[in-house]
Amino acid sequence: MAAVVLVGAALGAAADASATETTAESAADTPSAVITLGDSYSSGLGAGGYVDDCDRTPQAWNNLIFGSAVTDRTLLACSGAAIPELTQQVQQLAAIPGAGDRLITVTVGGNDAGFADELINCLTSFFSCTRREAELTTLINSLHQPLVQLYDSVQAAAPGDEVIVGGYPMLVPDPAVRDDCPALTGLLSDSERQMLRRLGVLLNDVIDNAAAEAGVESASDEVAAVFNGHEACANASGDWLYGLKISWTDSTEPTTATATASGSPYQPQWDIVSSFVRDSFHPTVNGQAGYADAFEEAWAAR
Repeated sequence: MAAVVLVGAALGAAADASATETTAESAADTPSAVITLGDSYSSGLGAGGYVDDCDRTPQAWNNLIFGSAVTDRTLLACSGAAIPELTQQVQQLAAIPGAGDRLITVTVGGNDAGFADELINCLTSFFSCTRREAELTTLINSLHQPLVQLYDSVQAAAPGDEVIVGGYPMLVPDPAVRDDCPALTGLLSDSERQMLRRLGVLLNDVIDNAAAEAGVESASDEVAAVFNGHEACANASGDWLYGLKISWTDSTEPTTATATASGSPYQPQWDIVSSFVRDSFHPTVNGQAGYADAFEEAWAAR
């Protein structure tokens, strides 16, 4: 009987030690905090429940990543932000103590590339918007050095932290693979959808190359992979990305005063069209979870 007790005690001690090691490994595999900079793809636009004119929401993926393993989260991202506007977010980052083992995420470039304007142009124009592809290609390629400088400034503001930058999902399905897109029928031609996908791939490539030059990690591949098959109206439910979503109840144009009070680093550039369609082509609640998964995968692969 004594032997049984000793064996049981030994097994119990081993189990306790294993549990302790697992807990320690789990803690080591997650950052001490997550701080999210960027644009609407980080603020949570599309998920609803916005608390300010930056379209920040408790349902943003910043509040989902790593689940309960991380409790210290800061959301600095602001809808509509372009590369120049992230200067204030970087300053806010530098003022947060505790640098060393945090995850700093950044999504930016879509507004600099004029994607929102181009989508509205494609959706509302009587003429094909593909004629602007060369101009937009030049514009996107010009973002490389500004992105490198931005990523350098983020690292300087958070020494020792892990910086992972994210790209963007393909917003519309490839018509060569999925030509059933009822939500966009009559609004986007196949050639326009193909152009938007080419520009999306190019923007992600520019982000990847800038990240490599700056010495930070990129989650562009993970984002693209996670959202593959979940483009706007690519499936029956369209449950990850909105297509064209018109809202008649949440279209108030922000003012400079309210934007400043909510922490927006710039004068909101809204118009009567974009105010009614602002959720369009942004991640739903399910899409927010997809972004969280993509950044977790990038963290694990670093």
